[in-house]
Amino acid sequence: MNKLKAVLKKDMSPLAFWVLVACVFAAKLVLAQHQQVYVWVGGAPIDDELMYEAARSITQGNWLGEYNYLTLSKQMFFAVWLALCNAVGLPYLMAGQLLLCCAALAAAFAFAPVLQRNKSRFLLFAALAANPAAAASFTLRVYRDNIFPSECLLFFAGMIGCALRYKKGLRSYWLWLVLAGLGFGSAYVTREDGIWLAPFALVATVITAVYILREKGLDKKLARCAALAVPYALVTVFVLGMSAMNYKHYGVFTTSDFSSGSFAAAYGAMTRIEHENERNLVPVPEDVRMKLYEAVPELQPLKKWLEENPHIQNGYMNSKLKDYAAGSFYWVLRRAAQEEGIYADAQQAAAYWQSVADGINKAIDSGVLTAAAGPRSSTTPIIRGYHVLPTIQEAFYSFYYCATFQDCSCYFKEQLSFATPEQAMEIAAYVGSVPTYSAVPYTDIPYHTPRQLQIYTLFNMIQMVYSVAVPILLVWAVVRLVRDAVQMLRRKTADGLLVWLILLGLVAMALLRCAMIAFMEVAAFNIGTYVMYLSTVHPLLILFAGVGVMQGRWQVETCWANRTIR
Repeated sequence: MNKLKAVLKKDMSPLAFWVLVACVFAAKLVLAQHQQVYVWVGGAPIDDELMYEAARSITQGNWLGEYNYLTLSKQMFFAVWLALCNAVGLPYLMAGQLLLCCAALAAAFAFAPVLQRNKSRFLLFAALAANPAAAASFTLRVYRDNIFPSECLLFFAGMIGCALRYKKGLRSYWLWLVLAGLGFGSAYVTREDGIWLAPFALVATVITAVYILREKGLDKKLARCAALAVPYALVTVFVLGMSAMNYKHYGVFTTSDFSSGSFAAAYGAMTRIEHENERNLVPVPEDVRMKLYEAVPELQPLKKWLEENPHIQNGYMNSKLKDYAAGSFYWVLRRAAQEEGIYADAQQAAAYWQSVADGINKAIDSGVLTAAAGPRSSTTPIIRGYHVLPTIQEAFYSFYYCATFQDCSCYFKEQLSFATPEQAMEIAAYVGSVPTYSAVPYTDIPYHTPRQLQIYTLFNMIQMVYSVAVPILLVWAVVRLVRDAVQMLRRKTADGLLVWLILLGLVAMALLRCAMIAFMEVAAFNIGTYVMYLSTVHPLLILFAGVGVMQGRWQVETCWANRTIR
């Protein structure tokens, strides 16, 4: 027994650490090599197909391709990533797992001042790298959520690594800030909701600056505080870079002409109008649209497409609501404008939507139309009273859904790609991974080789372990978080406060993400809880649980040791 205790207490050597890290990298690459991408040719024009075709256009030297109503409808950095993978000959699925493992390693080392044993750092790295959500079936789509969680994890690692080293040399300090900026910047231009990282960035910046300024005898305080602007500068670089490329090719200086600019202004103005029979999920019902056609001449050309064209109505109108739902109305607006010839070029489209926004707001100001909300420029739904309770319920369910790692199987068990063999071969040649186009004979179930199924079974067993272990560790970490808060108050010291704040920030960001997605589900999507939108939550829970449990008594040199709270 004593020998066993001695072995458990003994730390691993640096060589053993790196050998095991290499083994984890290799295991994830083996999984990626045996996974198959999922494609739906003709069925995902605003998602997977948009990104894939844009990446191919970049490869051909034509940036995002010929301009239409979809070209700048989303943040398009993923297309750049996919084109880069193709250029260097790195299979798409392997590239995603390599990025994840690098982000996991960065996060483990970010907490090195707290987890000072190689054994603890490796366990945290392995837990993040083997995160079932990071290789779940949704990551097999040729879509941006394959890399978005890893970009976010890089950001968190950078900000935390910087905060825990605020007294260290400026070189190390700068490296972590650059890492945070690369994560934040790339995430910002990968998804429209990349801005959700801003609260953690701002709070972490303020807290780190306060620690720097309060530390007696610390040199170069102003330089350290000034360096905290590095992540924001890199976000600016990413935004300006994408905007400059869009301006060069389309004449509009923006990363997306959907979630900001004149289209957002027009859509926001439409959703201001008072409804006679307000219904959830229907932001601009038929009665409001009829008022808009009459009051705003610029919108009249779209009437024949939105109200009279059966092809468009069948493709976008919700059969249960018998109207356009929130999650599709902005797309049908743009589609109708495309059919009307408004998207001939980006400047014409921008001018048109600005004239629509101005016309609606003018009609409101003159009393022709009645507004139920103030001026707004946004494509997100307006928060209503009846959204609050369902959003809270969905947010807590989403947190539970993530904590128990539901819907995280590493392959599509019954979902076969929709593509001809020729299309599948073309896609496989570009992304370096074979689509699931081969079916079990006489069924539409995807065919997987016995070896593939063995590997999938192994990783799905890991998912089962996570679904049991992580909730237990989360409860343990929460108990310790509360216990240490009580101890700090009783002792009237701030020893350990910095790490305590970091852990609180991680779980708060997990809850914030759940709440954001819950609101969109309740007010717009109505598709059920979907792990893809929540996949940034899982690494935060793993970080919180892992560090909260493994960090011992939280004695870390970066804290205000033995200082009395005044």
